[in-house]
Amino acid sequence: MKMIRWSGLIAFVVIVGLIAVFNIFFLDGIVERTVEKQASLAVGARVDIGDLDLSLLGLSVNIEEIEVANPDQPMRNTVEVGRLSFDLTALPLLKKKFVIRHMAVTGLAWNTPRRTSGALPKRVLKRQRKIEKVTEAPAAAEKRLEDCVLPDLSILQTLKGGVPEDLLAKISLPSTEFMASYRERLSQSNSSWRQRLDGLPTAKEIQSLVAELQGLADKRPKDVSKLPTYLNEIKALQEKLSRAQDTLKQAQQDFQKETQNLKSALATADDLKAKNLKAVWSQLGIHAPSAEDLICVLLGRNLATKVNRALGWYRKLRGFMPARKADKEPPPQVSPRLKGADIRFPVTRGYPKFLLERAEFSARPDMEGKPGGIAFSKLEGELQGLTSDPAIYGKPMVFGLTGDLTGNRAQSVAMSGELDRRTEPADDQMRLIVKALRLGQTDLEGPKERSLMLTSALFDIDGNIRVTGENLNGQVLIGVQKPQVSVGEEAQVLAGVFENLGSFDVTLSVDGTLDQPRMGLSSSMTKNLSATVQKVFQSQLGGTQQALKRAIDTKVDQQLLTARDETKTFENSIGGELSSRIDIAALWSDKSQKQKGG
Repeated sequence: MKMIRWSGLIAFVVIVGLIAVFNIFFLDGIVERTVEKQASLAVGARVDIGDLDLSLLGLSVNIEEIEVANPDQPMRNTVEVGRLSFDLTALPLLKKKFVIRHMAVTGLAWNTPRRTSGALPKRVLKRQRKIEKVTEAPAAAEKRLEDCVLPDLSILQTLKGGVPEDLLAKISLPSTEFMASYRERLSQSNSSWRQRLDGLPTAKEIQSLVAELQGLADKRPKDVSKLPTYLNEIKALQEKLSRAQDTLKQAQQDFQKETQNLKSALATADDLKAKNLKAVWSQLGIHAPSAEDLICVLLGRNLATKVNRALGWYRKLRGFMPARKADKEPPPQVSPRLKGADIRFPVTRGYPKFLLERAEFSARPDMEGKPGGIAFSKLEGELQGLTSDPAIYGKPMVFGLTGDLTGNRAQSVAMSGELDRRTEPADDQMRLIVKALRLGQTDLEGPKERSLMLTSALFDIDGNIRVTGENLNGQVLIGVQKPQVSVGEEAQVLAGVFENLGSFDVTLSVDGTLDQPRMGLSSSMTKNLSATVQKVFQSQLGGTQQALKRAIDTKVDQQLLTARDETKTFENSIGGELSSRIDIAALWSDKSQKQKGG
C-alpha cells in the first residue's frame, strides 16, 4: 500500500500555491480598492491609498499614504496620514468579529494640498445624498450664531455728503403716500365736477334765454289785449332763467365747499415732516448694533460654526457606537411538573463585533503651517476602547491628545474625552484646552467679513461639552488678549469703538439637543462696549439727522407746491366756468332792475 498519494499532494501544493500567488499579487489590490471605494462613499470625497499590505499569517494590515479629500475644497485634503498599521486578534475572526489589539497612526496632517481633484462623480454624490437624506436627520438650531450680521452702516458715510434724490425715491414716505392719495382725490373731484358741469345749464343756453328775453322786451305790444299774453311769456322766461341761476349758484356753493376741504387737507401735510424722518430712519435700518452683535461677528459666528462641525463628526462617530438598550425582563415561564426548568447564564465575557483596544497617534513634525490650516510641530496621544458594543466590552472609550502648533501659533493643545455608551442614556464628555493660540490675518481663509474682522489676537481656550443621550450641555471659554480689529467701509462709523480695545473674555454656552442645538454668547466687555457704541454712534448721527431732515423737508415742500398749483388750476377751471355762467345770467337781472328803475 502506498503511504503517499502523489496526485493528491500535488493538487494540494497547486491549490496552496495559487492561494499564495493570489495573496501576493491580487489580494492587496482588491482590498485596497474596496477600502478606497467604501471610505470615499462615507466621507463624500475621494479617499486615496498609496499602498496597502495585508498579512494573513500575521493578521496585520499596513496602509501607507492615506489622503482624505475635503468635500467642500476638492483640491485640499481634510486629513492626510503617513502610515496606518494595526494588528488583529485571531480568535474573534472565527466568529466574524474584528478586534484590533494595537493600532498606530503616524504622519497626521490637516488641510494639505492635493495634486488632483478629490471630488466624486456626480452620480455617486447623488446616490450618497439620497442615502444621507433617509438615514441622517439634519441639525436645526433655534438660534444660529453663524447667521449674525451687522446692519449696513455705510449709508451714514453717504449721508454725510448729502442726501441723494434716488435714495429718498426708494423710500416710502408718509408724505409721499399722502400726496398720492391727495392727487387721486383731486383727480376724482375734477372728473366728478366735469360730469356735473355737463348737466348744468350751459353758457350758450343761458345766453339764448337772455337773448329771448331781450327780444321780447324790445317787442312790447301796443295792443292792450295782447299785453297779458306778452307778460306771461316774459314771466315764464324769467322763471326759467332764475331756476338756471339758482342751480348754478348752488353748484358754486358746493364747489367752494369742496375746494375748501381740499385746501384744509393739504394744509395738514406740513405735520408729516416729523413722521417722514422717523419713517426714513426706520426703512434705512440705521440703528446702533448691540455689543452682542459685535462680539458675535468678531468671534461667535466662527466659533459656533466650529462647534456645529464638531457635533456633526460626533454624530457620525456615535453611529458606530450605539448606546446600550435597556434590558427587558423575560416573561415568567411556568415549568411543567417533573420537567425541570431552563437555566440561562448571562453573557459576562466575550468580544464585541468591533473593538479597538488601543491606538497611538502622532502628527507630521516637519509640516509647515498653512493659512487657515492646523499643523503640529508636536502631537501625540492615544485612544482606547473604541467599540461597537460597549455593554459587552464593559469599558468606556477614552482618548487624549496633546501637542504644539507650528510656527509658535500655540504653546500647547490638549484634547481629551470619554464616550461612555454602557448605560442608557449614554453619557459622553469632551474637552479642548488651547494655550496662547495666535491669530493673524494670514490665518484667515475664504470669504472675509466685510464690515468687521478680528485680524490678530492671542487666545486661551477651554471648552467642555457633555452629551447625555440626546441632550447637550457645555461651555467654551475664550480669553482674548491684544485684539486688533479691522473695520470695513460698511461699518466705518464704528472704527473708534475698537481703537483701544483691551483684553476680554467670551463664553459660548451650548444646550438643547443634538438635532436642535442652541448656542448663546456672553462677554465680559458687553457693558463697556455697549456704552462706547452708543456714544460713538450718537456723535456720528447728529449732523446726519439734520442733513436728512433738510432733504426730506425740501422734498415735501416741493410736493406741496406742486399739489397747491394743481388745486389752484382745478379751482380756476371749474370755479371759473361756474362764475362765467352765473355772470351771464346776472347781466339780465341787472339790466332788468335798471329798466324798472328808469
